[in-house]
Amino acid sequence: MRWPRINLRRADGSQQSRTSSASSSGKSHQSDKSPTPPQDEDPGLARLFSDAASFDRILNARPDVVETSEDKALHDSLNGFSQLVGRDLDDHERVASEQLAQLTVSNWAPGGPANLAPDVGLDESEESASEGEQDANLPSGVTPAAGESDLGDKLTPDDVLDLLQNEFGALAPAGEEKLLLEVDATIFQDVVILGVVHLTTHRITFHASLLSSQPDQNERILKSGPVLVHRKGLRRKKRVWLQLTRDMISTYASSRDEHKIKPLRTILFSSIKNIKPLESKNPRRLNIVFEANTGIVESIVEFDTDESAQDWRRELLGALFLYRRNRRLVLEDDTDDLNAIRVNIPLSRVITTERTNLASFAGLVAVTFDPSSHDSSTEQAAPSAEDKEGLALIDTAPERQVLQFGILREDMEWLDIRSYIDKAKTSASSSNVDWPGSRVYIDVDPRNVETSEASDNNLSDRVKSVSYALGLDTTKDIWVRRAHLHRHVVSYSGHFAVSTECVGFWSKSITGADIRYRVPLSRIKDVKPHDRGRSRDHILAIEIQGQQDLRLGFSTEKKRDDAIEQINRFIGLSQEHTVSSPLTQSPPSSPPPSDDSVPNRRVGSLEQISESSASPDDTNPGTAHRSGTLPPRSATSILAPLSRVPSTVQKQHMPHALKSLLPKAINVPESVLLSVPSKHFVCLTIGSRGDVQPYIALGRGLQKEGHKVTIVTHEEYKEWVTGFGIDHRTAGGDPGALMKLSVENKMFSPQFFKESLGNFRTWLDELLVESWEQCKDADVLLESPSAMAGVHIAEALHIPYFRTFTMPWTKTKEFPHAFLAPPVESPTFNAASYVLFDNVFWTATSSQINRWRKHTLEIGHTDMGHLAQSKIPFIYNFSQAVVPKPLDWGDATAVSGYWFLDNPELNWTPPQTLVDWMAKARADEKPIVYIGFGSITVPNPKLVTERIIRGVLKSGVRAIISKGWSARMSKPGDDEVEFPEECYSLDKVPHDWLFPQIDAALHHGGAGTTGASLRAGIPTLIRPWFGDQFFWASRVQKLGAGIKLNSLHSKEVSHALKKATTNRVMKEKAASVGERIREEDGVRTAINTIYTYLPRAGRDRKTMDK
Repeated sequence: MRWPRINLRRADGSQQSRTSSASSSGKSHQSDKSPTPPQDEDPGLARLFSDAASFDRILNARPDVVETSEDKALHDSLNGFSQLVGRDLDDHERVASEQLAQLTVSNWAPGGPANLAPDVGLDESEESASEGEQDANLPSGVTPAAGESDLGDKLTPDDVLDLLQNEFGALAPAGEEKLLLEVDATIFQDVVILGVVHLTTHRITFHASLLSSQPDQNERILKSGPVLVHRKGLRRKKRVWLQLTRDMISTYASSRDEHKIKPLRTILFSSIKNIKPLESKNPRRLNIVFEANTGIVESIVEFDTDESAQDWRRELLGALFLYRRNRRLVLEDDTDDLNAIRVNIPLSRVITTERTNLASFAGLVAVTFDPSSHDSSTEQAAPSAEDKEGLALIDTAPERQVLQFGILREDMEWLDIRSYIDKAKTSASSSNVDWPGSRVYIDVDPRNVETSEASDNNLSDRVKSVSYALGLDTTKDIWVRRAHLHRHVVSYSGHFAVSTECVGFWSKSITGADIRYRVPLSRIKDVKPHDRGRSRDHILAIEIQGQQDLRLGFSTEKKRDDAIEQINRFIGLSQEHTVSSPLTQSPPSSPPPSDDSVPNRRVGSLEQISESSASPDDTNPGTAHRSGTLPPRSATSILAPLSRVPSTVQKQHMPHALKSLLPKAINVPESVLLSVPSKHFVCLTIGSRGDVQPYIALGRGLQKEGHKVTIVTHEEYKEWVTGFGIDHRTAGGDPGALMKLSVENKMFSPQFFKESLGNFRTWLDELLVESWEQCKDADVLLESPSAMAGVHIAEALHIPYFRTFTMPWTKTKEFPHAFLAPPVESPTFNAASYVLFDNVFWTATSSQINRWRKHTLEIGHTDMGHLAQSKIPFIYNFSQAVVPKPLDWGDATAVSGYWFLDNPELNWTPPQTLVDWMAKARADEKPIVYIGFGSITVPNPKLVTERIIRGVLKSGVRAIISKGWSARMSKPGDDEVEFPEECYSLDKVPHDWLFPQIDAALHHGGAGTTGASLRAGIPTLIRPWFGDQFFWASRVQKLGAGIKLNSLHSKEVSHALKKATTNRVMKEKAASVGERIREEDGVRTAINTIYTYLPRAGRDRKTMDK
């Protein structure tokens, strides 16, 4: 909700007098001074003490108490801080604050410089974390692939048998082998593979299609998040950012972009030996065994929740399986059908079958078989020429092997498999024919594949050391030279390396942290000689997308030029490999699945197959095969197309708690979520349209999953919400009046509580009662925490409860609370700002809430401790490209990406006059910008509009001006502003339609509008008015993708519009952020998070340790 920031000022009345002065002079309508918030004067920490004292006095005021005198100001300041902030700080923050407490408000001159000392008590490891880390105690990472396959053909049992016999070979005379059963099934190993089992009178076969790799997936992030690393010896545990990609795991000092080229450690999958099972006594610890240059190392990493540890292990094993499989196929030159899994086990080779139930959704059958041939002790280990179709012949494997099948729907034929095995053994023992299909083929190699086949013995010790330090594949070409890293006024001696995937630099430190840089070749925009300046080195500069240049020095000009030549050579090789690699190409026979999954024709017994099959014709694959021609597609793409997987998953009603314990299903597209029994999700929120719109997007996603969704919010939005087929219920009163109250009184500031507490209390009483009545029948409650009632309603109903929000609400050292706008940020102040806000929020509302809990909810009183808000699963619907997830946010706090609602305006079509106006602007080669301030109330809208128009005319751009903000609560009788032809005026326009077609946007900085303009990849200019808008303005400016405006003075507007439409760097930054946002699927990620933490969200938080 867009409530105003807490303006951290001394409670001395200066703000009030300034406001009065401003209003008295506001009659000068021709003044070109924009209505701006007062400028911040006092530094953040001093102001925090001052405001804590003000809050404490106001919230605990009694008529019989005399106002404190100036000589007691220090005591009051410290006492207020202790009551509202200090008691909830952790030990480190408390130590720092106690030292800072000795600085009183009077120590700071108003408007004076904010020269704060470095934050007290900072962990030394935090200060040096960005420089790297030299211990070997960490893991590595990888990635899966992307979709393939399609099928509309209907097969007869004979068609299926022909395909199997053609693929694996005959096992009996013509006509003797019969198809008994076709059923959806899985193979269970370290991963789960969904496919199709065929049971015949002579064999068991399994086929599955895998997701195909894409050329750009080497650097695609599969999973990322904070983790605690256990380090050897006396060194303390260290919290770092862990990132999993297709072939490695990397750790970084934080999730910020600038750290993503400076890994603390990189571990290739080729060096991983084992990922141990989670232990019951330490279910959040993951042990990873890998090979380092010092030998075999075991690293321990610890996650915040059991769910997170299970999920990370699943993802790691899934990525490792795909990496090893792809590597094995490439080494064996076996890439004919890379995206297919195939198994053929003759029944005569089966030793035993053991059946167990896997909950209620599948029967798990362990098939023990003899893979070796008894006819000859010298059977070949590799497929013969006629076997060469990507089949893994395992005649020389160990004497016994076990493969576990999960049968998703069992038939009598499968339950009677023992009798078919006995018959097959009898038939095989009496036959003297060596049938081609009698050997075991298995494409899911049950053995631990050795991935470091190629020896690095030919490499020098120096190259080996650099490769291990930077995580370079020693089986590929590597070029290493000594060099100096030039950074600011300091240079570091080390080694520069170039490989087929990246360039890197490593400087080893004996006493401190190593310096590592690892830059993917795909992010290098240019490499060229650089001015030497006073350096003796010959320097080259590597221009990196979205980062500062990397400058490296070499002792001679020739060595520098050689380095430039090698970088360009490897970039060329990398581009050629991306185009030609079989691992990045999908077979033409297997197109990706459509959104409408084909619930196939084969769903059970032989009779069902025959009944559902159409008559074969010339295009039927079975018929074509019998006529002597090759099948037009691989057998796998016909028997088990990837399009069959989504419908198979959706049919399985597996408890989500069980899903968390199962291995990763590696061939289920990311867009497919495991089915969860239908529930009633109630979303409780108040505020502007920007607060409600994300819930509509999420609600539509939940409805597609089969759930009922109700949004509880202001009556004003009823028609809009129900227009999308989502139920609406009313709570929260008039949003316009609420925002007007916010703007005029600076909600949650000391001034607000002093002047508006009475109005606020009346509104809160109504909100609490209405919210309870509208949420009574919820199965799951999702709430914006600004609505205040949800956590208590969920407690009364004993239902899962999630918080979701458009702005940061969780305590962190990375940035302050979004309602607080300090001129100086420090880790201690940032953390304390959340504590202050939470405690003020609770102190102001607790008496009413506890009375409501007792009389309406019929549950006992509570306090901040019993609410345990830090343990509530929290989903933020913004992008990590805009707000990187802080290291001190736990695993149950997710940053999902934006919940965009495309076409949010029902039945809206662009006016032809607007289309023609935009076409003329393009013909005139003029940039087009959007200017609008949403549904907020703007002081003196007519004057604001006039200034904006003057700024547009000065800048030389064309502007589309939305009048929604100027019309809301404007005074009767106000004259309409006349717009020149350079400006096009309208009431509203869908951002998802407009923003991709224009060059820049100037708006109020609401979370949704900011996300929309950044998603479009255009420079974003923000003039904040209140609340979290100041936070988003600062984020956009820090990203370099826009500008924060302090006023709407025509000169400032003109300057901002010119820069946004002409500055190359800003436009590139905005485009880069937009690309990352568009790659996200915030709604899908949010629903997956809800499913993952649904059990936790319903538990008693007081019993949780985290």
